[in-house]
Amino acid sequence: MDLFMPAERVLYDRAYYLSNEAEKDYASEVAEEHGIDVGEVLSSDELMDEVHDTLERHIDIDLDDEIGNFDSMLRELKRGDDPEHPAEISVVAKGTVERWDKPSRGLVIADSLLSLVSGTGSADALKDCQIDRIVDMNGEFHIEASHHDGSAYLDVRLISGVSLDANGFKLGGEYYAPGKMNIGDFHILLDNLYDSPDVGPCSLPRLAERAYGTARESYRFGETRFDIYQVAASPDRPYTVKISTGGGACGDAGLQFASVGEAKEWCYRYSLRELAEGEKRPEPAAAAATAKRAARRTGGDGAGDAGAIKL
Repeated sequence: MDLFMPAERVLYDRAYYLSNEAEKDYASEVAEEHGIDVGEVLSSDELMDEVHDTLERHIDIDLDDEIGNFDSMLRELKRGDDPEHPAEISVVAKGTVERWDKPSRGLVIADSLLSLVSGTGSADALKDCQIDRIVDMNGEFHIEASHHDGSAYLDVRLISGVSLDANGFKLGGEYYAPGKMNIGDFHILLDNLYDSPDVGPCSLPRLAERAYGTARESYRFGETRFDIYQVAASPDRPYTVKISTGGGACGDAGLQFASVGEAKEWCYRYSLRELAEGEKRPEPAAAAATAKRAARRTGGDGAGDAGAIKL
């Protein structure tokens, strides 16, 4: 049975570079570089060695690129152009780290994603770990890593106005030496701030949206995907929905919404009404047309309404 759920956007997956899919993808690239058919590459030991060497290099190159993109975004935010993120901004991560002795939970703070991934300074949760996956899911940023005697899973966020260095930690522009508030209390404070993203100084990174222009939020029902985009053309109803199927084709639902929540509710109701029976997979154009007809049937004005489709 299909469920309506958030859609992952995998930014990095180490397992991909060891797969047959990656071998075929990179064989196609080598074939294009040499101006030959991909079959010739697959049947040549010399050219396949070139494919495997390229794959091995890109395991680290592509990871470094994603880390660099995150830290580039962080530097842009630190310039202070975004009113939601003042110049004093750090990376904070919370999750589970399993080592040989026992699993541990907690959170760490770092000045960059590179520092977090490298396990430098006090941000040592990923020290000596291999990064296996990096996933963006509706603005959340997840890191999955492994170690020779365990694994780690961290959820990464941005935190404004709080930082930690050799002098102690800085909160609201004032330094607090360990004697004024100990590190344990500081981490309790961070923990409370962490659990309220987009409310206080802690916020979701939204890397995929900021760096690659992807949807603000994405959901799927079976092989049908709903992407919610923010558009500048309509300040009162700045969100629109695009619907795509497993084949990759994409169509605009033709409606606009006042909030992400309203758009999400519309996608959920649409999936139950149009897709649940028989696990139908409509063509995107047909899906968009159905969406518009549904809005008209329920008195919609074409601007979008979370309750436009009645169950």
